[in-house]
Amino acid sequence: MTRLIVNGKTVNISVEPDTPLLWVIREHIGLTGTKFGCGIAQCGACSVHINGSLMRSCIYTFSMLKDGDKITTIEGL
Repeated sequence: MTRLIVNGKTVNISVEPDTPLLWVIREHIGLTGTKFGCGIAQCGACSVHINGSLMRSCIYTFSMLKDGDKITTIEGL
């Protein structure tokens, strides 16, 4: 189980390590503002901030996250 801070709220998530962060945000956390676009990190529709850095969530896997990471989605801006 990994503890994340998403838009200022703590959530505990446990999914397969290779799951893209985009699907964690949309399907497991229930925030649908982050969109699927191209799937290859080119269009930016899936952009989120992770610890203040802009990342493309379609290619950023769950295994790349660390316990306590802060994620800000479009809903949190």
